[in-house]
Amino acid sequence: MEFLTVAGEVVNAAIEAARSRGVDIAVVVLDPTFTVAAAARMDGCPKAMYRVAEAKAYTALNFGAGSAEMKKLIVMENKAIMQRLDPMLAFLGGGLPITREGGVVGAVGVSGGTEEQDVECARAALSRLAP
Repeated sequence: MEFLTVAGEVVNAAIEAARSRGVDIAVVVLDPTFTVAAAARMDGCPKAMYRVAEAKAYTALNFGAGSAEMKKLIVMENKAIMQRLDPMLAFLGGGLPITREGGVVGAVGVSGGTEEQDVECARAALSRLAP
């Protein structure tokens, strides 16, 4: 399946998950070159959350792991240094890599709810993809 199709499905599934939780989100899907493949911001979601969602996806794609996991793994001093070197990094839950056949092919970032809600919406979106 073409990645652009996958990206659209991920965005739609994340929005559906957000609606079921009563939260307004921004969702961004990046392709393997860190280019936005699909994105949306629900009407009630603050505009700034788009950039946060993009940063979460960027972090997940960069490390090949969830942004929440990276938050736990990297000590605070190193996070600050890394963010100074690369301001696009966001060590907040809501970013997850998109994998196919054992490799990372993109990432999704969700922002607008609590950190827990963002993670739930990102996971729900990826769970809808066929293996």
